[in-house]
Amino acid sequence: MNRRRIQPKVAVELETVSLRLPAQLVRAVEQYAKYLGGSTDRTYVVTQAIEIALHQDTEFQKTPSSPASPTARRAPATA
Repeated sequence: MNRRRIQPKVAVELETVSLRLPAQLVRAVEQYAKYLGGSTDRTYVVTQAIEIALHQDTEFQKTPSSPASPTARRAPATA
């Protein structure tokens, strides 16, 4: 499996989503954001992790409404 690393943060329009995560996962995400440095924050890390997961799910890519499908094409997160 080809692994992708999360890249430095780029400015994008955001929408608010509320969710609850295990405390240990939140701490790990915050540590990873610090590891990446710059203006990287936990929102960016979680966003990139979700984008990577969706990009790597080949079955999801085949669905007509997926962001990478021919009818709804979108640029994937940078590698």
